[in-house]
Amino acid sequence: MIFGASDRMLTGGDVEFEPNTAKIIPLTNSIAAMTAGDSAFQAEIIAEILFTISKRIDASPDDWWHVRDAAYLYVECRNEIKRKRAEQAILVPLGLGLDSFIAKQNEMSEGFITQITKELVNFDVPSISTIFAGRDPSGTRIYTVEDTVVNCHDSVGFAAIGSGYWHANSQFMLAKHNYDSPVPDTLLLTYVAKKRAEVAPGVGKGTDMFMVGPLLGSYTRLMETVLDQLEETYNSILCKERESLEQGRKEMQLYVERLEAVAKAAAQIHQQSSSNVDGGDAAPDRGAVPNDIKERDGKKDES
Repeated sequence: MIFGASDRMLTGGDVEFEPNTAKIIPLTNSIAAMTAGDSAFQAEIIAEILFTISKRIDASPDDWWHVRDAAYLYVECRNEIKRKRAEQAILVPLGLGLDSFIAKQNEMSEGFITQITKELVNFDVPSISTIFAGRDPSGTRIYTVEDTVVNCHDSVGFAAIGSGYWHANSQFMLAKHNYDSPVPDTLLLTYVAKKRAEVAPGVGKGTDMFMVGPLLGSYTRLMETVLDQLEETYNSILCKERESLEQGRKEMQLYVERLEAVAKAAAQIHQQSSSNVDGGDAAPDRGAVPNDIKERDGKKDES
């Protein structure tokens, strides 16, 4: 089974707010996408993906989408939108389109072609990340897309994106999660990982979750009653953590006090020894060599 959790924080340029809208998008009844980064750019890409996916489902309802294919379709749509934006910003003001720019290059200087090509390739679009997770005919799958880089996380068994991804990933690693961990453990850990990520700037407090599996076509958004139970369990964990931390702090305080007492006693003994030497008490002659050492040094070593 696959579990996913997301906040509701949306960002766009210098705008950041948390509406009552889920950032989990069911692409099919077996595959979900979770987005991070510029919300306007993401919405444009997701709209194109949904159109393409729904069109193929209508034509071939028994042809199940693969999670991998959805991830690569996302990259294609992202690149196409970038191309259109670059064309409008760079070529249209020159009275050109992408096709006419290519067709008329024999009429252009080499320097002009090089400069325009460089601007098209390096045209800036917002940096975005998306998780694709679900069940397809090959099994349960997890993919991430960072701009145009696609990565498979099946062997690891988890993935996180956004500003709080390090906090979430650390929680999975500390728990030694793997792809065949028990379902209850995975459900709780996914929720806890999202809650831990809330300490990062830009991560919202609202939480939405879904699950898919073990069968195809089993996408389900978790009900509020389930999230309430997870929140109650998480708060209980936090309470026990605070109690354990306080108990550990007290034990460490006693330990440090014992160390200080030992160090103080050792300092007093050292001070008394120094006082006895300064007072003229007998002390060994550090320059003299004991007689037994002299005798050993004079004998042949037979060992």
